[in-house]
Parts: sequence; structure tokens; C-alpha cells
Amino acid sequence: MSSPTPRTTDLSGPWRAAALSGELHRSGADPDLDDSSWATVQVPGHWGSQESFAESSGPILYRRSFEHEGPAGNERVWLQLDGVLAQSDVWLDGSYVGDTIGYFVPHRFEITDACRLRTEHSLAVEVSCPDQPSEGSDAESEAKRDKRSLTGSLQTGPLAPPGSPGGIWQPVRTVTTGPVAIRHSRLLCTAANAEHAELSVRLVLDAKEAGEVRIDTSVTGPAGVAAGGGTQTHTVAGGENRIEWSVPIGDPKLWWPASMGEQPLYEVAVAVRTDDGTGSSELTTSDRKHWRTGLRTVEMDNLVWRVNGERLFVKGVSLGPQSRFLGALSAEQIERDIRSARDAGLDMVRVHGHVARPELYAEANRAGLLLWQDLPLVGGYATSTRKAARFIAREAVDLLGHHPSVAVWCGHDEPNGAPLPKPRGASEPLQAVGRTLGRHIMPSWNRTMLDPLLRRELRTGDETRPVITRSGSLPFLTEQSGSDTHLWLGWRTGAHEDLAEVLRSWPRLGAFLGGFGSQSVPISDWAGEEPSWATAETGSFERYLHRQAYADGESWAAATQAYQADLIRSQIETMRRLKYRPSGGFCLMALADAEADGGFGVLDHKRNPKAAYDALVDACRPVIVVADAPPSITTPGSEMALAVHAVSDLRTRVDRVTVTARATCRDWQHEQKWEGALAPDRCDFIGTLSFTVPEINGVLVIDVELRDHEQGGRAATNRYQTVVIPAAEAGASPSLVR
Repeated sequence: MSSPTPRTTDLSGPWRAAALSGELHRSGADPDLDDSSWATVQVPGHWGSQESFAESSGPILYRRSFEHEGPAGNERVWLQLDGVLAQSDVWLDGSYVGDTIGYFVPHRFEITDACRLRTEHSLAVEVSCPDQPSEGSDAESEAKRDKRSLTGSLQTGPLAPPGSPGGIWQPVRTVTTGPVAIRHSRLLCTAANAEHAELSVRLVLDAKEAGEVRIDTSVTGPAGVAAGGGTQTHTVAGGENRIEWSVPIGDPKLWWPASMGEQPLYEVAVAVRTDDGTGSSELTTSDRKHWRTGLRTVEMDNLVWRVNGERLFVKGVSLGPQSRFLGALSAEQIERDIRSARDAGLDMVRVHGHVARPELYAEANRAGLLLWQDLPLVGGYATSTRKAARFIAREAVDLLGHHPSVAVWCGHDEPNGAPLPKPRGASEPLQAVGRTLGRHIMPSWNRTMLDPLLRRELRTGDETRPVITRSGSLPFLTEQSGSDTHLWLGWRTGAHEDLAEVLRSWPRLGAFLGGFGSQSVPISDWAGEEPSWATAETGSFERYLHRQAYADGESWAAATQAYQADLIRSQIETMRRLKYRPSGGFCLMALADAEADGGFGVLDHKRNPKAAYDALVDACRPVIVVADAPPSITTPGSEMALAVHAVSDLRTRVDRVTVTARATCRDWQHEQKWEGALAPDRCDFIGTLSFTVPEINGVLVIDVELRDHEQGGRAATNRYQTVVIPAAEAGASPSLVR
């Protein structure tokens, strides 16, 4: 009697590796090749983490020998590579097996015949991960828009870790199944409400020959109680067969974001059973699949989100690759980043420009964080990537579709670059602005051809989630953009205080702000005048935080962090004040730095909080009170009128609150108070703080406070400052100086 199937043999551990030369191209797969002098590398792993290949950009040839018993009866043996970064060609016993594309995509190759012929085998995998042009550079080049490797933020953009990420970063194994194997699988939640939920299951079965199969489905609820399932019989043809069915679930326990409810999870198991070929009447398991999922629905209308039918103002942050060595990340490191986002009061993490380790999605499911899932496309790509890009879109749905945390697909990040050029110094050439905006208006391969293909692939594969075709595209009169907006006010153009005025002039830009923030550096003794790390936007530093304007490196570093904190706080407050009118939320760039020398993160490379992290926490509290930002300088006798708003993300009404606004300058003080109720999930106009600037020179401080009398006097506070100077020094008559 044969052993139970399916069963696996892990091929992880030490492998031999060598840089691929001309000779190895010809003989590298030869089983008789002597590789005893080659370097030893670990699989799973990345070649850059090995001393022998620390500076290599590949390609690298991996080899190992292994023993495998011959399959019994009608068993089949498969070679499975769970993840190769970025592409590979595979040989077994000197014969070509196939290739892999899509660094996160598991690939299975049947090797049954080879395992029947012999028990000792030689496996060779040629792995390539070519360097990509840096999108973080200020230089414009066509090469940036003509990339071929679909590695996204692992190699391109401001969140790309330095160095090559290449390698066999996920396990390699053999899998022994019965005569019918699961080649592809997909699980989606197609309906969910308080009374009823439904799961959709899709399998692609590879049958050795025509015959009957029985498919058993079981669903187990969060309390370990059976919640659904059933048995069905199908006649399959030899080769691939696609089978789809629905599983109804009664009395469902819905999955919610953490700010809205609990996160119950369900276990779903599918077993494919066949005749074992021995003449026995008993059926044996030929192959099986398991998922952990949650029951919920997500909708998006004009970038305003609803989860299980309830509206949610989304507060999010982008998370780049947590390390270029994805295979070496621990569960603790992944959990730490998810916990940092949740503790900041956020609802969403954007998995920016890449597909992360499986543990990140499992942790987001448990933590109740929504995920904005990008495909690994950042910037422009060559026409030759069309087939591969469609393939990874389908595979992303298969791999991640069952996760309740995955709320939206995004096909492409900034396919034609940033909407506005990065500053190159004191001024932005008008022709550079025109050229950049032109790329967002005129047809192009990426925008006009590739992106609609990806959108169609994602929508066809998954009708349960919204799809954002491209991120960072400006809306135009001829196109109703379903894209978030990347404005970068205060970093690549203008001032960060300009956001409210820009959105007042062009409200459609405020539907969802997905590109904002600034880079900062860790507080240390910076000897150089400008940052020089790979993703540093030096033009922005020159314009907003020039190193030579500060006495020493430590004060300059502190200034970069203070500036980042002020920008984040003011722009998040502006977006929250526009809650649902028209804003559906925001997504800050970014949670953590990709490099030790600094970046867009509110956490540094080692996950120590910067000043901006505390600012993010304060700006994202469930209840905040905000006022119009005063001008940076004013003069005695100026009339000040600042609108005061209260923003609540609470799901219930607060019946009695007091809002106090107070302006002080030395011994002078002016105060106004309002009382009333705080509506749930809304931004309310409270009143206008109006006063005449006193005849005093100095710092004028404006404090606003909201006190909740139902929760033991819980308070939300905010503070603004302006400097009062004599009118003669301001070079203006007594009026509001902006």
C-alpha cells in the first residue's frame, strides 16, 4: 500500500552556487559537473547575504543533489519552487524542466518520469535579477520607463532597499500527489452580511488520465464549529480541468477592521479524492488545499470606502519591502511593523510596489488592518513585459485573494513618473513641468495599453474587490480618475501649508491623497553637506532643508525630522477636515526607511520612531480638533479669523462636548468656547476663533481643546503658532501676512 499523499520532501539547506559564466551556460546543468569547489549558499536565501556574492548582481547558478524514492502505483512527483527572485531556468538531471517568472509565484513542474528512472538526482537553477534604473534619481531617462524585471519596490523607487535582492528566497521541495493534482487554486468571499455569507472556490486540476474525482470541502468557524462544506463528484479529462463552486455559510461572523469590530477567521479545507488504483473501493486523498480566511465585503465609490456596508475614512501608510532579503525576515520583524501601524491609529497599510512574505498577510488578518495591495510595477516598463505582467496579476489573486485584509488591488504605481518633477534646486524649469504633465495626458504604452490590461485581469479574476488602475495619476477633464493623488506639496513643489488651498481650487485632487511626506535623516553627526544614499532626493533637501543653513549635522538632522513631523501633521489634519467631502482618506509615504541614512519613514531603518511618528499618532487619533493654520508671520492690528473643526471617527454619537479655543501672547489672552454634541464618523464645523492681533511683539500661540464630558473629561488638543512682528519690519501695512 502506498504512503499517504500528498507528501513533501524539503530541499532547503546548503546548495552550491557560482557566478554564471560563458562556460557554465553550456555545462552548468550537467549532472557530472564537479561543483565541489563552488561557494556554499543557503536556500531559502539571497545571494547578497553570502560573502562570496555580496556585491554581485548575478546571474547565479544554484546546484544541489538529492535522493528521491520512485513513485508508487499511480502517484505523481512534482518539483515545486515557492519563490525565485526574480526569474530562473530549471534543469533536472541535465534536462530542461521549465522557467519561473514572478518572484512571489509558486511554480510546479512534473518530474514523475525522472523519479521512476533513478533515485539520485541533480538539480540546477539559473537565477537572474538584473539591476534596474533608479526611480529615485533626479535624472530623467528613457531607461526608467523601459524596465523589464517585475520586481517593483524591491529594486525601484524611494522605498527600494539598496543592493541586489536576487536568490531562491522561498523553499524548494518535491511534492508527491495522487493521479489528480491541484495546479491552481483560488478562494474568494463573494458575499457577507449579518445573515448570510458565501465563499467561491476555484481549482484547476491536472489529471493523469480521465476519470472521476470526489471533492470534499469543509469550513470551520472561529470557535472550531463546522460552518459549511459538502461533497461533489466530477468527471475529469486527462490534463487540466477547471472546477468552480460556491460554499454558503449561515450565521456568519464578519471580519472587521480593528477600529470597527472583531476579526474572526475561518478555516477552509479542500481534499481531492480518487481511486487509489489498487481495486479497493476506498478513495484516497490525491491532493489537498487549505486556506484561512475571513468573511467581509469591501466597496469603493469615488475613493470612499465601505467595509461590510459601513463607511470608513481610511488612514493609511505605505510599507516598502521590509528588507531586500525577504527570505531572512522573521515573523517577529513582520509583526512589529504591522503593530507599529496599528498602534499609530491607522486602518490601512499599502504594500507598496511589491508582494510581501505570507506572514505579513496573516498578521494583518489578525490585527484588523486593511491592505492596499500593489502589483510589483513601479514606473515605466517595456512592451515585452505584457505577458508576464498579466500572468503575475492572475497569480496575485490566486495567492492573496482569500485574505480578508486585502481590500484593494492596484495595478501600477506612477506609470509615467511623478505628476510633478522633483526639484533640482531653487526653481523648477517650466519646460520640465510641461514635459512631466504631458506624460500624464498623452497616450503611452504603460498608461494606455499595459494598465487597462492589468485592470481587466484583476477585475476578471476577482470581482469582490475594487481595482485602482494606476496610482498617482492626475484627474483630467477627459478622464474620471479612480486614482489616488500624489501632490508632494512641501517636498517636491510648493509649501506643505498649500494643500488646503490647492484642494479648494481643484477638489477632485482631494479624493484620496496617496503621495505625500518628506524625507528625514537620523540624528547623528552628518559630516557631508548633502545626503548621498541611493534614494535620497537631494534636490528637495537643497530646496527645503539645505545642509549649509545649519551649524552642524546634528541640528540639521533634527530640523529634517521636525519638518517631516509638521508636514505630516498639517496635511493629515487637512485631509481629515475634508472627510467624505470629498476625501475618502490618505496614505502616507512611508512607515519605515529603506536605508540606514534616512528616507520617507516615520520609523528609521532600525524601527526607532522619529519625531514624525508621534505626529502621526496625534493626527490619527479617533477624535481630533483642528483650526485653520495661521500665517507664519503677522503684525499688530491684523484681524485673525480661524475656523475650528472637530473630526470624529467614532461609530457612536457623543452627546456633550466642550470646545475651547485660546490665543495667547505674553500677558495677552483671548478665549472662545462652544458646547454641543459630536456626531459619529463626521467632521463638524464648531465655530470661528476671531480676534485682533494685539500690540505686542513675540510668539502668538493658539490652543484648541475638545473635552468629552461622557468619557471622564477625555480631551483632544492642538496647538498652532505665529510670530507677531512690527508692521515696518514686515514691510506691509497692518494686515494678514501670508
